[in-house]
Amino acid sequence: MEHSSDKKKSGSNNKFNINETALVTVYNVNEVDQLEVNYRGATRDHSSRVNTIVKRMRAAGPEKKLVAIPKDWLNYCNYLDQKFPNFTKVIDFLRNQIALSSVGDKVLRFPPFLLVGPPGIGKTEFMLSISEDFRTKLEIVDVANAQTGATLAGSENYWSNTKPGTIFTTVVFGEVANPIIMLDEIDKSRQDDVHRPIAALLQLLENRQAREFHDLSVPELAIDASHIIWIATANSIETIDTAIVDRFVVFNIKEPDKEQMIAIVKNQYERFIKQNAAGLFFEKKIRKDTLIELCKYHPRNVRKILEQSFGLAAREERKYITVNDILACKTNDEKRASIGFMNTDN
Repeated sequence: MEHSSDKKKSGSNNKFNINETALVTVYNVNEVDQLEVNYRGATRDHSSRVNTIVKRMRAAGPEKKLVAIPKDWLNYCNYLDQKFPNFTKVIDFLRNQIALSSVGDKVLRFPPFLLVGPPGIGKTEFMLSISEDFRTKLEIVDVANAQTGATLAGSENYWSNTKPGTIFTTVVFGEVANPIIMLDEIDKSRQDDVHRPIAALLQLLENRQAREFHDLSVPELAIDASHIIWIATANSIETIDTAIVDRFVVFNIKEPDKEQMIAIVKNQYERFIKQNAAGLFFEKKIRKDTLIELCKYHPRNVRKILEQSFGLAAREERKYITVNDILACKTNDEKRASIGFMNTDN
């Protein structure tokens, strides 16, 4: 498949220097023309549905960007280490894969990987961060709430209300061929064979088969879904089919220890300062006693406690937040979620 140069950079608020992107064709336009011909004699509902899909496909075009790796990828990986200290093994894995791409075509690609660990330790935030930094599309599929395989692969086209699934809409109607699709809580997928939302993964996670993916609502069209970056999260792998698990590189993410929690709290504080419009009003570094107090809470609660605490400080026109601000923002849930780090020397 031939790639052509595309010097237009996507995004403008990323501090990392991204390589130029390439273009790749994800479907054959002749198949789209034939599809339109085939449905001219169909029922009104089916004909209207296909015409709508064809119109959107022609507007989006068959060529999609292949998002590239950062030029300064070593610095970027070091930055990730600081930002997500309990994701070290995952980041090492990404570092190696980016290095491999850097001596090749510089396209962003990772083998499918699965993040396993308790809720609230940063799995989703990690994915949001790297998708934003790499300037690619992130599509999160809530597997726990998905009812059928139609979520990923569309519904059978004999239904009057059939529609394409996430794979088709993200790749065909989107701008990039290598989006990140995150399967959240894959361990909570329905287990019955008829309605399993992740049944299509057996094909999609195999590169050769993914090049000829057929959405059930538009089975006549072959879509190249082989560039998708697949990432899944789970609390446990015990309920996931072995055939699915075997297609992922599995990482067990643990609760952060005391030193890692210090880094997480500092990062959350500094992130607010940099990204919030009111950030310039406050001190650039968090105070030690405030840091010690915030380290007592579960990582998923730190951000919302900080946001409320900054509001309390602003109301009193203080340029810093205090332990009392944090204590005033606690809820019963946050008290129960405390992970018990009582003090630090930093």
